[in-house]
Amino acid sequence: MDAAKPNSSMKMNHATSSITGPDAAASVVRYQIYRQNRAGLFLPGHRTDSAPEAVEAFLNQAPAFEGGGVRLLDHREQRMVASVEWRTEKTDFGFPVHHRVNRFHDAMVEQLAADVLARKSLRESVRHSLLAGV
Repeated sequence: MDAAKPNSSMKMNHATSSITGPDAAASVVRYQIYRQNRAGLFLPGHRTDSAPEAVEAFLNQAPAFEGGGVRLLDHREQRMVASVEWRTEKTDFGFPVHHRVNRFHDAMVEQLAADVLARKSLRESVRHSLLAGV
């Protein structure tokens, strides 16, 4: 039997997309947020090449459901740089309450998050002082 030969009569019935084409690596953004759905799958969300914008979006991103996961991936380095953990605590009445804890797996991303939170705190204190002075 002869070795397998490409069939010249085979036709492509789909166009090459930016995902499968030769420029696929160049078209992928660096940072992307993924949110976990109830089935346990992480679905893509906000995308950007800007690290400060990605971190701010991650900090503001709500989960798809109570206790659902949120992850920030760096596609260039092929790793998760931030994730959300949920701790359950009981109230004085015995009801369970979820508390969000942001975990950063990259020192630069953690520093950017600290800067974003510091700016947010400063804006809130200025706003509060302006409202108190009125």
